[in-house]
Amino acid sequence: MECINGTGTSNGNGQIRVVNVVPETFGRRFSGITHRLYSLLSGWRDPEVALDLWGTDVRPANMGSGSLEYQLEHDNDLWADPTEPGRLGRLLAATRQLVTLASRRTDFDIVHFHSLWWSELVSPLVLHRLGKKVVFTMSLMASDHPAANNPSAIVKSRGGTAALSLLRQFDGIIAVSPAIAEDCRNHGVENVRVLANFLAIPGLGAGRDPGLREEIRARHRIPTEDHVLLFIGAAIRRKGLDVLVESYIRVARDHPRTWLVLVGPCTKTEAGEGFDESYVDTQRDRLEGARLSDRVIWAGMVPDRREMAGYYNAADVFVLPTRAEGLGNVLIEAAAAGLPSVATNLPGITDVVVVDGETGFLVPPENAGAVAKAVERIVSEPSLLARMSSSARSRSRLFNFESYCRRLKDFYLQVSKAQLN
Repeated sequence: MECINGTGTSNGNGQIRVVNVVPETFGRRFSGITHRLYSLLSGWRDPEVALDLWGTDVRPANMGSGSLEYQLEHDNDLWADPTEPGRLGRLLAATRQLVTLASRRTDFDIVHFHSLWWSELVSPLVLHRLGKKVVFTMSLMASDHPAANNPSAIVKSRGGTAALSLLRQFDGIIAVSPAIAEDCRNHGVENVRVLANFLAIPGLGAGRDPGLREEIRARHRIPTEDHVLLFIGAAIRRKGLDVLVESYIRVARDHPRTWLVLVGPCTKTEAGEGFDESYVDTQRDRLEGARLSDRVIWAGMVPDRREMAGYYNAADVFVLPTRAEGLGNVLIEAAAAGLPSVATNLPGITDVVVVDGETGFLVPPENAGAVAKAVERIVSEPSLLARMSSSARSRSRLFNFESYCRRLKDFYLQVSKAQLN
């Protein structure tokens, strides 16, 4: 089936209209994807491509304003209710989603999904018959995580063969890192474009803010001369919290003037159902047993972006001993803040942001000793810290918003002009 008017658009004026479809819980659960998409929707200003958002009532109040600093109707809307619907709720939501897309088919040309459940997978079967294109952003590569949506993970899931066959019907895939793109191509998923994420907290790129640094340190009574190791993410096994705790215990033995600050959901109330609080309790107990609890700050959820920037400014080294990522938005943010990063070496993923030995150190997975050794080297050598800080800030400029928008527009144009089978 060909596009409705032969130009890839259904409104006749040449403008491509893209609707970003997200689950009803989007914006109510902690996610870097939320920040990125809201910043994109607010900062987007291109007369040839119009972006919209469907599926959630938590949306930027200033969409299309040209400002990355998105605004919500109420400050506490973001991540206000992380409750997930049950199986019946998901089924009803999926049905409503497909019915809405079909009934409002004249309002868009391309549907862009940011999650991948069966309702999204079967959508090409419906939308292609209506002359619409379907694309998806693949943002996590993992084999043991329920949200993992790369082909290698899909084929291992129940109904994986059928799901992968449906994924091949999509008109385009955005892979946030080369490793995800390679995984797609190895499984016969074509038309994949690598498009790394952009810096979604623009204030970080303006340079170190001494005022924010002092504000956060004073709040937590961290001495000015002490070193702060920063972790930002959910307190879950996939992010390597247990490896981080072990490495910090080792660092603190020889470097007593180091602190560990953890930002992100660390309770079921903040993270929603399925969060393993016993895992977090175990890490707290390990820190208490090592008599380090007084130097570990559990900051919890920080929805305010100025406050988040403050934590980056207050730190000296960023640590992410993750077991699986798609790219790691926090690594981009840390680099923009001038923080050297010590991160797990996930080829084609973390090395997109962190250049080993130049902007930080990449260490083997599951290796707390290597993490500790890398951190100790950075905090022990002021000249190395300063050099890596400068290099990290320079590299972060590769992930700028304007470049991202140009490449995303090119992707939409390519998808729009392609003929449907």
